[in-house]
Amino acid sequence: MRLALLTKWRGPEMSIGPEGLYMDASPPSWDPEAKTFSFFLHKRDRDRVLCMVALDALENAVQSSDLSGPALIRIFDAHRQMIELRAAQKLNAGLADSNGSVLVGAVDI
Repeated sequence: MRLALLTKWRGPEMSIGPEGLYMDASPPSWDPEAKTFSFFLHKRDRDRVLCMVALDALENAVQSSDLSGPALIRIFDAHRQMIELRAAQKLNAGLADSNGSVLVGAVDI
């Protein structure tokens, strides 16, 4: 079950990344069981692609673990452009998982 943890999303409504992909206007969702944030990227006239950011990627970004919900939100916001770029690069390089989604892990950030 995915929970919308980000109730105070302050990011832009939609941005166009350098890879030609758009991040959906909706805020990312937090899945506490999978320990991932998820969001969607899409190109004009194409299906949306589910992208996930592993908790370890956020923890490594700030060299800390056992972070609170508000701290995770701040970290995601601070690294959003890098996360979006890495997901787009992996997608464009054909590195999507077998189900078509893209996982951004600690090695990607």
